[in-house]
Amino acid sequence: MSTGEIVLRILFWGSLAAVVYTYFLYPLLLRGLSRIPPNRRCAAAPLGGSELPKVTMVISAYNEEQVLPEKIRNCKKIDYPEDRISFLFGSDGSEDGTREILEAIRDRRFEVLIRPERRGKVQMLNTLVPRTQSNIVVFSDANTMYEPDAIRELVRLFVDPRVGCVIGKQILYAPENDLESCRTESTYWRYENSIKTMESAFGAVPSVNGSIFAIRRELYRELPGQAITEDQVLGLRIMTEGHRGLFAEKAIAWEPVSTLTDELRRRIRISAGNFQSLFLVPRILDPRRGWVFFAFFSHKLLRWLVPFFLAVMLGSNLLLAGEPFYGSTMAVQGLFYLSGILGAAVPKLTGAFKILAIPKYFLAMNLAIVLGLARFLSGKQKVTWFKAARH
Repeated sequence: MSTGEIVLRILFWGSLAAVVYTYFLYPLLLRGLSRIPPNRRCAAAPLGGSELPKVTMVISAYNEEQVLPEKIRNCKKIDYPEDRISFLFGSDGSEDGTREILEAIRDRRFEVLIRPERRGKVQMLNTLVPRTQSNIVVFSDANTMYEPDAIRELVRLFVDPRVGCVIGKQILYAPENDLESCRTESTYWRYENSIKTMESAFGAVPSVNGSIFAIRRELYRELPGQAITEDQVLGLRIMTEGHRGLFAEKAIAWEPVSTLTDELRRRIRISAGNFQSLFLVPRILDPRRGWVFFAFFSHKLLRWLVPFFLAVMLGSNLLLAGEPFYGSTMAVQGLFYLSGILGAAVPKLTGAFKILAIPKYFLAMNLAIVLGLARFLSGKQKVTWFKAARH
């Protein structure tokens, strides 16, 4: 066996091992570790009305006239003492009826800040959060609807003074279904949420979702104006500063699903922001951060590198395909990629053959990572982004 063949084998098996580890072995490792006592699960208990901290929900809304009325109604249905919760909406440069809807609110718990010029979500948050005087700040999106007890479920974890931030559980729903009756979520999100639940037992959940995300007010520091994924940057900052970041599985928020094309655009933007976060929060790459680093490396960083592992695995496999075993693995790879391409090119096929949806979405999300990296490196990702249309 030549040196070149040995190198090709190392590249093939090394790349395969990285993909298998981040998607399969890491969750299994978490499951095993969580059963070894004592774990470091943070204590949480129901809080009475007099113990509940003051909370402000912050929402930056740009051109959200279609969802704002429902969002306002949803805020009013939240089960939390009226004297301990407030809602702070900000809008900058909206070109539809967003401003008029917000200014028509007649509720002392609501505060509205309007800016005529478009500056972007990050700048709006940097303006809004310093105006809050609550113990806890909850970040939300205009098109995200909370279960009535979601805020209570978020804040109960702050009983532990070591906790700096809490991520809620986002569930995607098809808008043609009624919000109250739609109680199913994709296999992928069930898988992701199970990982977050296990990571939470060790005090660091590196996957932050800005649509239902709570922090201690005193931990907020002005975000860099160029931040693309401000929620990711904020969460990683807090966790690398020594505070715990937990997942509140019972704090549920609902958000409508988007088409694959819209989701791809959104994922490209998120991917650009993910790579940017490595430069904005470089401490996350320091192994001395312990569990925070380990969880980030295993759950996030390796995921972002998967498309490149796939490319190496495909290329090395192609060069080894003359051998019977590697010819078989090449056939398996070819079938997987062909299935994904067919599923994307002929959407009806994924309806008839649901198994095709797996390679289709897997390839689409990894394509988004590559395009997101290219956009980040080229500096073409704007901070004043436009949200993917929800259907």
